[in-house]
Amino acid sequence: MNSYKEMALERKRARVLFLELRAEGFELLAQQGPEDPVGYVVGVEGPACSERLLERIKANKPGLLKILLNRWDPNLEAIQREGAV
Repeated sequence: MNSYKEMALERKRARVLFLELRAEGFELLAQQGPEDPVGYVVGVEGPACSERLLERIKANKPGLLKILLNRWDPNLEAIQREGAV
C-alpha cells in the first residue's frame, strides 16, 4: 500500500467482505501458519464455499487479517458479540 486512498479502499473491501461472510453464516479465524509468508492464514468455517468466494477471501487476506487481529475495526468486538447472540 502506497497511499492513504489505497489503504482506505483495502479496508472498505475487507470490511464489506467480512460482514457479508458473517451474514451468510461463515466464521472467520486468523490462524498461525508458519508456512505462510505473513505468518497467518485466514480460516473459514461454515457452509460450503464456492471457488469464487475462496478467491475473494484470498484477494482480501491482508485486510481480513487486520480485522481479525483487531488492528483495524474498533467496532469489531460489537459485531462479533452481535453475531454470537
